[in-house]
Amino acid sequence: MKILKKLTLAMMVMGNVLMMAGCGAANNAAAEQTAKEDITVKAETENTAENKEVESQGEKIIIEDQLGKTIELDGIPQRVATTIMPFPYIYYAVTGNTDTLVGCNPSSIVAYEDSALEYMYPELANASTAFVDTSFVVNVEEILKLKPDVVFQWNYMEEEIEKMEAVGIKVIALQYGSVEDLETWINIIGKMTGNEERAEWLISYFHENINEVAEKIATLSEEEQSDVLILSNDLKVTGTGFSKYWLDNSGAVNPAGDLSGDALNVNMEQIYEWNPEIIYIGNFTDLQPSDLMENKLEGQDWSIVDAVQNGQVYKIPIGGYRWDPPGVETPLMIKWLAKIQHPELFEDMDMREEVKEFYNDVYNFDVTEEILDEILEDVQDF
Repeated sequence: MKILKKLTLAMMVMGNVLMMAGCGAANNAAAEQTAKEDITVKAETENTAENKEVESQGEKIIIEDQLGKTIELDGIPQRVATTIMPFPYIYYAVTGNTDTLVGCNPSSIVAYEDSALEYMYPELANASTAFVDTSFVVNVEEILKLKPDVVFQWNYMEEEIEKMEAVGIKVIALQYGSVEDLETWINIIGKMTGNEERAEWLISYFHENINEVAEKIATLSEEEQSDVLILSNDLKVTGTGFSKYWLDNSGAVNPAGDLSGDALNVNMEQIYEWNPEIIYIGNFTDLQPSDLMENKLEGQDWSIVDAVQNGQVYKIPIGGYRWDPPGVETPLMIKWLAKIQHPELFEDMDMREEVKEFYNDVYNFDVTEEILDEILEDVQDF
């Protein structure tokens, strides 16, 4: 009997041992399976991250610049620098709110701090200006610190382009002067950043707005065109150049239009002979309408000029950037000019509403009344 009990007890112990061993094996198998699943998930996560990184780099992008050179980029650039002053707000209009613009011209920041772009694109304040001066000359040591994927430079600054390329920096050269050049800029930015459809839309929208004015001024006779003068500085006038585009498209004639250049020296006798109905003062000068209206300029008497007598002296506005050169806001410039030059013809056009709609469409930004005041109400300071 005792033997039987001992055998029974031994069998029970053995059964428990075997049961525990079985449970341990099962637990180990489960743990092993879990570990395998964890490794698989981790691997998939890492692969996904790697894939995303590859996607962000993308396929190689081939750009032909305005020197006719081909530039090959390793995907969408994440660090872009530019020496070109109007470039940042055009870049913003194509790409949207982004911090990939790591460097720009000091003059761009001067304009930025006085423009609506400051409200829309606060990241631009972080862009370095130490690598270039206002004459577009580049400091190679400073530009290398920025580690740019690509740099934009004027096509006529060939020595500057060469010295950047010599240290391995990719440079895209751009040309200034016409609407066609502007369209090329927009298309290059669109292709470079994967925003080609956006670029096409911007160009189409640009021409739609220009055509709104063109249809109305087409009814004007040559005698009905306004005589306007553009001052680029004290006794310096603008002749041929991009101003011809916005005057032709807003119904005005520049008596200095046959002269070649943007800063032509003249004297008061020539001003009296032209006797313009309207005077526009460029936004690249500190000269203000009140300087003419209040005869503040020593040795100059503006009081007998028609534009001054009629209070028709205006400072060209600054919106996302100065409205003088070609840019995405050129349609607003043309509408603003047309409203001043032909108030009866454009009686129904409200420039505040035009700017509001434009900023909403182009920048996806709801412009405030205060910003509208800054853009449109500061054009006359007398």
